[in-house]
Amino acid sequence: MDAYLEYFKEHNPEMAKYFELMQPMMEKKEPEEVEKEVPKIDLELEERIKKLKKINHKLFTIIEGLKFQLEFELNQNDDLAKAIGACTECFGENSDCPECFGTGKPGYTVPDFILFNKYIQPAIQKYNKHYFNKN
Repeated sequence: MDAYLEYFKEHNPEMAKYFELMQPMMEKKEPEEVEKEVPKIDLELEERIKKLKKINHKLFTIIEGLKFQLEFELNQNDDLAKAIGACTECFGENSDCPECFGTGKPGYTVPDFILFNKYIQPAIQKYNKHYFNKN
């Protein structure tokens, strides 16, 4: 799990700060011994509740950031699929796909002209320049 988090932090720098906020909560700690004094317990409980509320707020902030990131990446994935004329659900990789039944590989539909020029054409130009213009 730690390796996955490190990989995710490295490849999503804007999300790294959220994971740093979560780190103390993810580490297992021994529960502190509770003393028998009733007033002290109440104060400790109130303090613990305050800390948990802060943690809860931070977690909700992290969740909202992750939702935004996921939505952004799903939209980007859909745009890429449209740019190459593939199924937006599975890229033709899933025979159980309700959209294409596994037939939606790149070129399945006519690629979106604008998205093709945005995502694919620059890669083709770079590829051609690199491999065919070596003199």
